[in-house]
Amino acid sequence: MAQKGPAKPRKKIPEPEEHENSERYMLTYSDMITLLMTLFVVLYAQSKVETTKFNALAESLSEAFTQVSGVQAREGDGGHALSETDNVLKPAPGTGLSPKKSPKKDNFLEKARSTLTTEIKSGNVHVSTEARGIVLALAGDTFFKSGSAELQEGSLDTLSKVAELVRDLPNPIAVEGHTDTTAVGHTEAFDSNLMLSAARAVSVTQALELLDLPKERLSATGFGDAKPARPNDTPEGRAYNRRVEILIRFDAED
Repeated sequence: MAQKGPAKPRKKIPEPEEHENSERYMLTYSDMITLLMTLFVVLYAQSKVETTKFNALAESLSEAFTQVSGVQAREGDGGHALSETDNVLKPAPGTGLSPKKSPKKDNFLEKARSTLTTEIKSGNVHVSTEARGIVLALAGDTFFKSGSAELQEGSLDTLSKVAELVRDLPNPIAVEGHTDTTAVGHTEAFDSNLMLSAARAVSVTQALELLDLPKERLSATGFGDAKPARPNDTPEGRAYNRRVEILIRFDAED
């Protein structure tokens, strides 16, 4: 019987080469485009806010952020009387987060800046606009002595210009007193900044009455240091916060 030799190794059959899919990136790309499109649709949907709902939200936010106690002046048998209240001093209806466009308001703002040019340049009066109307802020250190609610000499000159500005307007006028956070001294006539600010607001209101503005259009409120216009951590900020604001309301017409 013939002896068989060693078996020859079989040749390895080469596996077919895999062809790389050059279009595989399209799957990732299409997913990314889909996500971006979804993002933009969501952003667009959020930007379409209903005006009615937005105004309601703005009104509630404005009311929430202005809930402070104060002292209000009212007409009594003997003239103005001060009464401290814990009730919320709410903004007038229609108050939003930003001022509304109003031709009458814009015209009055331009006229006020023109009439009070000297006072504005000297820093005795600051004119600004907000949602409720136009604000003429009187510098407290110019119009009053420290701790006093009696108007300084020469104050009536500026108040006469203010009275002339608003005389022909039917708009309500709110006079609002403010102080800084410095406590009143024990020798001063007022127990608190709240009472001092209210008394100063009443003094300005009475002066406007003497200048023939109808008292039915006037109101006076004291806020003390509850509503600072600037931080009270610098002398300049505290000086600015000692002010009496004359607010000419334009919100009712909008």
